Amino acid sequence: MVDVLTGIARELNPSSFNVSELSEHYSIVPYQSTHNTGGTIMGADPATSVVNPFLQSWDVPNLFVVGAGNFAHNSGYNPTGTVGALAYRTADGILNHYLNNPGPLY
Repeated sequence: MVDVLTGIARELNPSSFNVSELSEHYSIVPYQSTHNTGGTIMGADPATSVVNPFLQSWDVPNLFVVGAGNFAHNSGYNPTGTVGALAYRTADGILNHYLNNPGPLY
């Protein structure tokens, strides 16, 4: 991928650009203050997402996954408020719907 992107950058003829090589050892330390997202994408279709809009697993109805992993990408802003709002919605769904009638909420 680096080679492809380097080729694209050269074709754009910028005044300068830099390619940084990664070492063989990956370290999470530089990313501890970033907001990594993805992995358990939320959506309305089980074919394209892992959890439904209540953050409930499509495959295992008693599994709820709350966190920034529910976002397909980082919007460029701190996701904490949105994660909190979705956690509140998930808790409400569990308490007021799921516990009374266990099964899919969506």
